[in-house]
Amino acid sequence: MKTLLLNILAVCLCSSLSGASLTEAQKTAIDRATGAKGVYTAPEDTHKVSFPRTDVKFTVEGRAMSPFLGFSSWAAFTSADRGGVMVMGDIVLLEDEVNPAMTAALDAGLEVTALHNHFFFDSPRVMYMHIGGHGSVETVAPAVKKVLDAVASVRNASASPAPRFAGKAVEDKSAISAPALDAILGVKGESNNGMYKAVIGRDARMHGMKVSKQMGVNTWAAFAGSDDYALVDGDYAMTTGELQGVLKALRKGGINIVAIHNHMTNEEPQYVFLHYWGKGPAKELAYTLRAALNTQMQRAAIAPKEVLFVCEHGAAKSVLAAAELNRMAEQRGLAIRGVYRGTNPDDAIAPAVVASLSRDGIAVEGKPVKVTAADVEHANTVVTFACKLPDTGRKHAQQFDWNEIPSPTADVEAARREIRRQVGELLDKMQAGQH
Repeated sequence: MKTLLLNILAVCLCSSLSGASLTEAQKTAIDRATGAKGVYTAPEDTHKVSFPRTDVKFTVEGRAMSPFLGFSSWAAFTSADRGGVMVMGDIVLLEDEVNPAMTAALDAGLEVTALHNHFFFDSPRVMYMHIGGHGSVETVAPAVKKVLDAVASVRNASASPAPRFAGKAVEDKSAISAPALDAILGVKGESNNGMYKAVIGRDARMHGMKVSKQMGVNTWAAFAGSDDYALVDGDYAMTTGELQGVLKALRKGGINIVAIHNHMTNEEPQYVFLHYWGKGPAKELAYTLRAALNTQMQRAAIAPKEVLFVCEHGAAKSVLAAAELNRMAEQRGLAIRGVYRGTNPDDAIAPAVVASLSRDGIAVEGKPVKVTAADVEHANTVVTFACKLPDTGRKHAQQFDWNEIPSPTADVEAARREIRRQVGELLDKMQAGQH
């Protein structure tokens, strides 16, 4: 009896020290949002909802497997600071469900912390994606449901799992142009029978010894196929704080994640590794990989390069150029931003320009601003459109004159097409280190 009373006292004491427990309202909200009846475990203050995969008949070594034997998705919630909740979970996925589910999780504000198999000789092949997150129960619980809905959407579209990734097959014979990929990825890769591979080393310490690129602490990308349509596979080495940014960048660019796990133990700092597979034009794949690399670099607070576009009225050509550069730089994962100015600015941006950009989902904010000598001095690159810059006492080291652009007043789409072409060429040069 004395032991029982001490145990009860210990549970109560732990509960009071850890803060408030999940409320009945929170547990009800979890059940309602996820569509499942959860089970509450008082000593751990955990409310767990489960989702058996009864829609798929799994076998291992040819033997039928019950959901009870590890084929159930689940999410467990516990109370967090300031009345919020924390969630951890494990989602059971077929191969063609993994990346839709991952995108849904990331878009909903959850973290994806691991992706791996639990079995050998399973049919169909099954993967497990671990998720986590915290916030109000009104945001976290529906986020879990969005992941489950993404899985259901895939299966509703096709009862049988897809046998391959979407997209056409990549040709067996390879002819990948290395220089363009070197410029995008920022390293000198190697070629082999038309294939291309780039390797970027990281540093760590294990058992008091430094380990780096050749010991496997590296990010790598291997391309096969053609410049027009290639496959890329590889591995990212990330500190734990870099994982979510890399995942978001790769999924935004349409590259599939196929594994997230560790390669080492007891290393400093701790590294996580992900493996990926993508198909498409080689340069577009490389731009997505570069964008993911840049999310790691941004933690070092790298300031973006600035391109200053100047036209007379600051209301059309310069606005189009800055918008196109910012859009293309983001797609390529480049730390470059464009700004627009005018030598004799109008009161507002040209309506035709606003309408053209808005049709592509590009919002233009602000109004034309008069260019100053300080603007010119601050910019890394300056582009003018048939206008004269303020006198700074010298010509800017990286100044270009784009004087043959069609008038946006006469044909805004023609002007935009030519500006887009020249912006693309400028970014190519900047990536190659020429500017």
